[in-house]
Parts: sequence; C-alpha cells; structure tokens
Amino acid sequence: MPDVITVDLIRHGVTVAGTCFLGATDAPLTEQGWLQMQSAIELAVAAPCYQQVVSSPLLRCVDFARRYTKDNNLPLHIESDLREINFGAWEGKTAAEVWETQQQQLSAFWSDPANNSPPSGESYRVFQQRVDSAFKKLLSQAECENMLIIGHGGVIRQIISSILHLSPETSHSLYFDYAGMSRVESYNGNLSLRFINQQIQS
Repeated sequence: MPDVITVDLIRHGVTVAGTCFLGATDAPLTEQGWLQMQSAIELAVAAPCYQQVVSSPLLRCVDFARRYTKDNNLPLHIESDLREINFGAWEGKTAAEVWETQQQQLSAFWSDPANNSPPSGESYRVFQQRVDSAFKKLLSQAECENMLIIGHGGVIRQIISSILHLSPETSHSLYFDYAGMSRVESYNGNLSLRFINQQIQS
C-alpha cells in the first residue's frame, strides 16, 4: 500500500427514478445524469491521474464506470458492499408519500437511523459495518496513489462520517448532490477529509 492515497468519492448523477428512496432498486442515469458525471470527472483536479476505479454494482454507478474505464484504459473493481442501503418498503417512494402513511416511522428513522430501520429494510448498523469494512479493505489492498469511487449518497456519507466520527443522527445532516465530489486522503492509514460535496462547474 502506498504511503499516501488520494480517494475521490463521486455520487452518481440524476436517475430515471427521480427523487425518491432509491436504495437497492436499480435505475439507470438519465441523459442529464450522464452529462453531470462526465463534467465532474473531466474537471476534477486528479482525473488525469486516476489509476483505479471502484464502483457500486448498481446501474446508476456501474454503467458510467464501465464506459469511463474503457475509454481511459483503467482497471475497474465492482464492489458489492458499496451498494446503497436497502430502504425496504420505502423503495421507489418519495419522502412525502411515505410521510402520508408512516409519519412516525419516517420521523424515527430520520432522528435515530441506527435504531429505526425502514420496514423490511436493511439495518443501518449492518449498512455501516459493510461500508466501513469495504472501504478499509480497498485502502489496505490499494496498489495505486489515486483512486476514484463511484457510489451513492448514503455510502459516501457513511465513509465520511466514519472518518469524522459522526453519529448516525449527526451524519444525516450531510447532503451530497448528484455528481458531487468529495476527497479523502490516507497518510499511512490515517484518514483526512480534503473537501466535501464539491460541485464542479465549467
């Protein structure tokens, strides 16, 4: 493992599903989503130096990852444990729709996600553990100095929250825009946050 590793974390672009609880549900990017990703990657400072790309297996991430790595002759690692949290019965529904019938459950999830999972959804603690373990493993096995991870808002939030030692309640205050870029650096295993949710515009 190199002494210094720079990891750029980019959330996927807009999807055909729109704004809803989109976790395990597969939804591809819209044309706008593709353009958002392309612009963000092209204008990122480290883009010419990426040596490895890691992606969630879900279409909104991996479709772009496959095209980008093919066009730039880069290795692609698809990491299943970096998929978004499964929202269970709330999948595909907007917050307003859930609020109409499950106000108490939704309010509890927002205020204390670690102890209030969505109905039939993934435990937040299990989600935290798998994301933290996957990210730690990626760093420990890294043979490159510049890595790009194409992922989800919840996954990026968990990685950054773990670095900053934020509680689940506090971490829900962090928002990640479509194609928003965050950067983490590892110095001999010690992690620091360089910037968060940067919107790169031409």
